Amino acid sequence: MPFFAARSAQTTLLCPKCQEKLEIARTCHEVFMRCKKCGQTYPLQDYIGQADEAMERFLENVYCDRI
Repeated sequence: MPFFAARSAQTTLLCPKCQEKLEIARTCHEVFMRCKKCGQTYPLQDYIGQADEAMERFLENVYCDRI
């Protein structure tokens, strides 16, 4: 059975630019925060201290070398 992990998840954290909810997303090499409304991206480390349940659940399925 293949393993599947989501590529993104909606969080409750707000974009500092437009106040829309941010999503946490991953590529093969990194994890970051992004706003689908204004297109801004932010480094994950800027939001770790504010991690909500959606972020924690998402990060459980991400290899540590991507963080």
